[in-house]
Formats: sequence, C-alpha cells, structure tokens
Amino acid sequence: MNRRTRLLTTAGRRLPRPDPPTPAYLRRVRSELPKPLAHVVLGSVSRGIELLDDVLPTTPYAVPVRVYRPRQAVGPLPLLVNLHGGGFVFGNLSGADWLCGQLADRVGAVVVSVDYRLAPEHPAPAPYEDAWAATSWLLDHAGRWGADPTRAVVVGESAGGNLAALVTLALRDRRRADPDAPGLVGQVLIYPSTDLTMTTGSALAMVDAPVLNKAAVDWYGRQYVPQGLPHSILPDDPRVSPLRAADHADLPPALVVAAGLDPLRDDALAYAAALDRAGVPVRTVLYPEAVHGFVSIPRFEPAAAQALDEAVAHAAAATIHP
Repeated sequence: MNRRTRLLTTAGRRLPRPDPPTPAYLRRVRSELPKPLAHVVLGSVSRGIELLDDVLPTTPYAVPVRVYRPRQAVGPLPLLVNLHGGGFVFGNLSGADWLCGQLADRVGAVVVSVDYRLAPEHPAPAPYEDAWAATSWLLDHAGRWGADPTRAVVVGESAGGNLAALVTLALRDRRRADPDAPGLVGQVLIYPSTDLTMTTGSALAMVDAPVLNKAAVDWYGRQYVPQGLPHSILPDDPRVSPLRAADHADLPPALVVAAGLDPLRDDALAYAAALDRAGVPVRTVLYPEAVHGFVSIPRFEPAAAQALDEAVAHAAAATIHP
C-alpha cells in the first residue's frame, strides 16, 4: 500500500457516520466545498465551458441539473447525461464539475449532470425515479440546449453507475415497446454498484479497503435500502441491482471502469461480463492500484486522467455521426 492509499484509508476510517444520520450531519457532509478548495481537490472546469444551473419540469418532482456546454459550439451536439456518485446518500453537482467539464470540452458535447434526491430521506427507488425522469425528459427536450437526442450517452460513477445502468435498461424496455422512442447510443459505468447484496468476491474480501470499507458499505446500504418498512426493497431486487436484471440484451455499447482496491471491483467486472454474454459490445478497463472514487480526485490519483481518456474515447465513438 503506497503513501497516498494509506492516507486515504486513514481518512476514510476517521469519517464519522452516525446511524441514523442526523439532519445536521447530512447538511454538513453534503455541502459544496468552497470553490478554491474544490479546484485544488476535485479539479476545475475549462474556461471554454459554459455552466448553467437549471431545474427540469419533471413530475412528480422537479429535478435540478447543471448543464455544461462548449462556448464556441456550433450545431447540435451530442448529449451526455451524468449521474454522480456518493453512495445514494452524498454527492452534489460541484463534485462532478471536473468530469463533466472535461467531457463537454473534449467530446464537444452538452453534458447535463442530474442532482437526484438522496437517502435516507428519499430511499430507493427515489434516486432512480429522478434519474429516469430527468434522462427521459432530456431525451425528449434535448434541443433546449442545442443537443441531439439521437446521440445520447449516459455516464454514471459508483452509485450513479448503478442508476445509469438501471436507466439504460429501462430505456431499452421502452424502445422495445415503442421503436420510435428516443434511446441511448452508449453508456459509461465508472466503478458501478450493480449488486446491492454485496456478496461478490471483492466485497467479501476487502472488508478494510481504502476509502470504502465494509462498515461504510453497510452504512450506505442501510440508508438506501432500509429493511422492515412497508415499502422496503430487497437488495437483490432488479429495481436496485441491475446485475440481477433478467435480460441484458439489446443495450448500447458500454465502457465499464473498475478499480482494483475497491470492494465494488467485482460488481463492475460481473456486470461487464453479463453485458458481454448478452452480446452487448463492452470495453472493460481495470486500474489495479486505484481506489474507489478515484475519478473524483484527479489531483491526487493519476489513473483519473487515464479513465477520462477512456470515457472521452467511448463517448466520442458512440456519438459520431453515422
């Protein structure tokens, strides 16, 4: 374990997680970092990218979004829908600024990052409902920001990768029922959580993993899929675990990124294997020494730039004009 990984492991162990979390705790950990600090830790957005915060008129809940668009863009651009990570409990739009800004700049795309509702106030399936409502609305109204709905890709990191996979499956089902319905041409899943039972080999073995140890994994699970309530969803339900879906065929080409020092490593690899078995074109990239969440700390993790290169290449290839 190198020095960087040791520091991340120590920091992760020292993060208190009250159970249940108090409102004051959630307000504190969900607050956005001051911009100067955010630029140092998370990376900054290129000056060539215009940012706009908006709220989608989705029902029954309006969903906040942040739009990234190249300032000098001409003509309809590809549409990338981003779903941030954070264990379904944390995460905000500013935490995804570097990734979304880079994708907008290097792909030449309109990127829309979705600020879905969070657990424990809004447990499953609320985050998915927002992700589905926002993505569906964006495909139907892509022209609002000069985007082309026929060249749309969904991007998701960690918990957002879970939601991205679920949205992709739902859009596939909608197109099967209505071939004229808008769909996706690609999906980018970055260390996605695909099986909330957490029974894969890496989940069982990496109980003291850097950043995301077993105690943290279990805590996130209790917030997102609480049990014993009238409307509880079991962790193996396909509505929250895309790996458990009955059918993975007819999905758009996928890039699946996995981190070697991550209990979700085998979630990502198993989902990639399921896509491959179903005949879906899939590229799987494993960074053996990377920790969970490494794409969110590009200033500290060299592999983040390599993963970005992969995401850019995949999105650009998927959205090129036929």
